[in-house]
Amino acid sequence: MRTHKGEDVFFYEINKIYNVSRETFEKLVLYKELLTKWQKAINLVSRGTLDHFWIRHVLDSLQIIEYIKGNRVLDIGSGGGFPGVVVALCGDFDVTCVDSDSRKITFLEEVARITSANVNLKNIRIEKLEDYDFDTVCARGFSSLSELISLTNTFSRKKYGVFLKGAKTQSEILEANKFFNFKYNIFESKADKSGCVITISDIFRI
Repeated sequence: MRTHKGEDVFFYEINKIYNVSRETFEKLVLYKELLTKWQKAINLVSRGTLDHFWIRHVLDSLQIIEYIKGNRVLDIGSGGGFPGVVVALCGDFDVTCVDSDSRKITFLEEVARITSANVNLKNIRIEKLEDYDFDTVCARGFSSLSELISLTNTFSRKKYGVFLKGAKTQSEILEANKFFNFKYNIFESKADKSGCVITISDIFRI
């Protein structure tokens, strides 16, 4: 299996930051092809970002790997599979992706089949999940930080979460402080100048 020549530039650019094997990169190329095909029928990613797949979706997802603690990872509201499926493809983790949209889960099942991604897929609302033994909870664009902290408090035995957030992060922190005490760290996004990675730990409900 070989990547298209046009994709090779992204392989070298991503490897300046993260060590992604050629085999894994070829699986990501297959992922992109499936996403492009399915996006015509299902809104899997934001309109206009498909042309920036490697930066807006792959690099954006990859950057959370260094902040994950433990082995069991829960990705809430996975949508098109970001960041959960990328984490499963590029890292050595036991990843569970949850989404209530059956069409999106069907898409992710096809991605997992084609790429052999080690990922567990759950077509349920997160409130219905009965597994409370995850190490790290992650999400991108799923909900407010307050709700994500609440879900992390429920589903992470370490009370630890890693989230991809945007320009309103500080205001979301202030809102979350009305309901929870928690520690957090903010890291500049490598994929979006207006975004960040925020880690949450030591959660206590007020």
